[in-house]
Amino acid sequence: MTAVAKDDLAALREGAAFCSPDQRFLVRATGADVVTWLDRLLSLPVADLAAGGVVDACLMDGKGKLRTDLRVVAPGAPADGLLLDLPLSHREALLRLLDMYVIKEDVAFADLSTELRSASLVGPKAAEVLRAAGVEPPEAGRVACPSEDVFVLPTMLAAAGYDLFFDGAVGRDLVDGLFAAGAVRTDAAALRVARVVDGVAWFADDLATDVIPLEANLDARVSIHKGCYPGQEVVARILNLGQVARRLLRLAADGEHALEPGTELVDADGKAVGTLTSCAHDPDTGRTHALAFVKRKGWAEGTTLTAGDATFTVLGPSAG
Repeated sequence: MTAVAKDDLAALREGAAFCSPDQRFLVRATGADVVTWLDRLLSLPVADLAAGGVVDACLMDGKGKLRTDLRVVAPGAPADGLLLDLPLSHREALLRLLDMYVIKEDVAFADLSTELRSASLVGPKAAEVLRAAGVEPPEAGRVACPSEDVFVLPTMLAAAGYDLFFDGAVGRDLVDGLFAAGAVRTDAAALRVARVVDGVAWFADDLATDVIPLEANLDARVSIHKGCYPGQEVVARILNLGQVARRLLRLAADGEHALEPGTELVDADGKAVGTLTSCAHDPDTGRTHALAFVKRKGWAEGTTLTAGDATFTVLGPSAG
């Protein structure tokens, strides 16, 4: 695990931290059929999306396994085109996947990953700093477009903050304004620590391999009431007939432990009950925090589980 500066964490937890983790990218989706096409594919409806709106959804396969998490963003009238906010770690595979789903529909894509930079402004003073830089912070489910090719959304990384996408030249004034208003440049490693401590699942780390959204507590991003979409039958069956066999949980252990993703978790009887997906040491508390998929017998808060040389305590489910 990469060592994290306490000053970086202080900015995240007490102020407004500016970080460029390069973890997401935008695709512009256009065409006469783009809204209806997306509405048939995604786990939440986009047919009623209005200008300035954002929908957090999932794209699943027919077995209910997550192919990607994404945000559908409507900077203007949806019929004029939408933006898809996707994980950069799987850019090439996702671009191929989107093309595969287009059969005869009038839908076209433009990869904006080389045109728009991405960054995050995170912390309890993020809204204050953003407002001081001349941008009214968007509410949940909304996007702010202060100028052409600048998009500001509520962050996916933490409880408070914003994700920014901007053209390097056009967004320079905005970034300068953020620093002038008190934003502190922060290393991506600190942002990762804050994310894991807060229990926020990340696609590349926690969600990319054979995950059903309900296993990762993403219930709010799926619907059993909208029209049919890939994976809906699996989601409906789980919600109506039972529950998932494993869940993504938050764990914590005293001390610093360097544990790799995929490390096995065992219970007090020495039986395997899960695997770690993310792990990060918090120098402020001296504890190691983790996210892990755990079988049902290990779900209760306070349960003790062991991974490598660490003894973890279950804190509860991951953030949805």
